[in-house]
Amino acid sequence: MNRMNFSDFIQNLNQCIERENGSQIAELLTIRAPFIQSLASNCDKISIRKLEIDAKRTLEQPWNEFVVLYVKVIISMSKRKYAEAFDEQNLLVSNFHKAFQNTLTLTRWSLPILYVLDYDLRLLAIKSDLIFMMTEKPPKNLEIAARAINKSFSICITDRGSLSVSRKWGTYYFAGLLFKTYFKLKQQNLCKNVMRSIKAASVDLPPFERFPKAHQVTYLYYHGLLLFLDAEYNLAEEKLVAAFRMCPKSNKKNKELILRYLIPVWIIRGILPSTEILSRYSRLNKLYKPFIDAIREGNVKNFDDALVMNEVKLVSQNTFLTVELAREIAMKVLFKKVYIINNRESKIPLTLFHKALNYVGREVEMTEVMWFLSSMIHKGLIRGHIQYSNQFLVLSTINPFPTLIQQ
Repeated sequence: MNRMNFSDFIQNLNQCIERENGSQIAELLTIRAPFIQSLASNCDKISIRKLEIDAKRTLEQPWNEFVVLYVKVIISMSKRKYAEAFDEQNLLVSNFHKAFQNTLTLTRWSLPILYVLDYDLRLLAIKSDLIFMMTEKPPKNLEIAARAINKSFSICITDRGSLSVSRKWGTYYFAGLLFKTYFKLKQQNLCKNVMRSIKAASVDLPPFERFPKAHQVTYLYYHGLLLFLDAEYNLAEEKLVAAFRMCPKSNKKNKELILRYLIPVWIIRGILPSTEILSRYSRLNKLYKPFIDAIREGNVKNFDDALVMNEVKLVSQNTFLTVELAREIAMKVLFKKVYIINNRESKIPLTLFHKALNYVGREVEMTEVMWFLSSMIHKGLIRGHIQYSNQFLVLSTINPFPTLIQQ
């Protein structure tokens, strides 16, 4: 429905309220509804006082107040007054919080409404803050929105209603929205407060697997991302793999976002994504194929060249330092080739590894070669030890170069 006047809007809303249809009410109270231009144009011709009277006559408290605030939001948007629209939306969210806490009837069924109100508040905050920055004013609204979303999260996680109608079912949605907002604000450390709150309340929450899959995927993704940024790669892989498997195949954008961090985790563990996986995501293929090819070939120079070429992209995604760690995997493959060429002898002169690095275009001192080898031995990439006195690498007779895993 692309056109709607105020009378039809109120009538439709009233019918949805009577049926306690939260999803349809959310579709009516979102700033992304297809009819907002026609509704805003229609309402702008009517005085706010008349709108208030009409809403009060047709709708019960607090819905009449919600409607008037919503109309003010979309009228401000139609005039491109996004800061004013944000203020009205923030007041709408605040009023909904009060009703949420004080009205016994607004139980689980009404959660989709608050989802939409908070989501739209975040959109308006980003839009208005961008305008603030363009006019050299300090952005402030996204932080205000974060506080409002946090209030929604707190109301849900502390709800004491019966589980079947509890607002606790909104916990992971608002956790995910908070994560998105904190990352946008570059305040990722605040995400851990959310996770601690969930852990503390876990006994009273429904089992995680019973929440909507979309909420689970978002939470697992951000949990994995936080672990990734803390260099907890094994735990990060566990969360990211779970998020990837749960994410629908049709949602290619989100699956690609998860792989953005999962692929570097795989690479540093020597797990090389297959060509078939990469072919589904052209941007990831373009970014990571040079690194994967360099690892398979053991070409350290090509790996370093790929790092230089993609540095800006990797830094912007917070993956540069992790991908850089995979340089040792490429070097390990090169050194294994030395081992194979040397008839798999368990005792190999260090000079051969030095020559191999020079051959692929990496001219280094012998002391660096010894450092590379000792580091890889320490990390378990090579099994053996160095005889420094006569400069030999003595390898284990059992699987001296653990095999790379094909994912």
